[in-house]
Amino acid sequence: RLLHRDDGSPRCVACYCCSTACPADCIHIEAGEYPEDHPKASGEKYPVAFSIDELRCVFCGHCVEACPCDAIRMDTGLWVPPVHDRTELIYDREVLMEQKGRDGSQLTDNPRQ
Repeated sequence: RLLHRDDGSPRCVACYCCSTACPADCIHIEAGEYPEDHPKASGEKYPVAFSIDELRCVFCGHCVEACPCDAIRMDTGLWVPPVHDRTELIYDREVLMEQKGRDGSQLTDNPRQ
């Protein structure tokens, strides 16, 4: 799952650390910059597109360890469900941000800070 900030924006800063660390090459990110009138327009990037192909993921956790912002976690307790179409298991940013942790929360605090 992808965590979000209190304002609903993704915590991810599109640094590509998770996709670089992924041995299965299942994470795809497209970075973009916030518009000039946005409060985070100080050059901070965000993922315009972020997807994980759950069929390729080996659930190693390297992406979680590599993320400097604690934006990605593997704590939902959910397993990949059976589907009829493989494209249903490519989770985009919106689907990943809707997921909740095992405790039912969508925590936005950063325990590493």
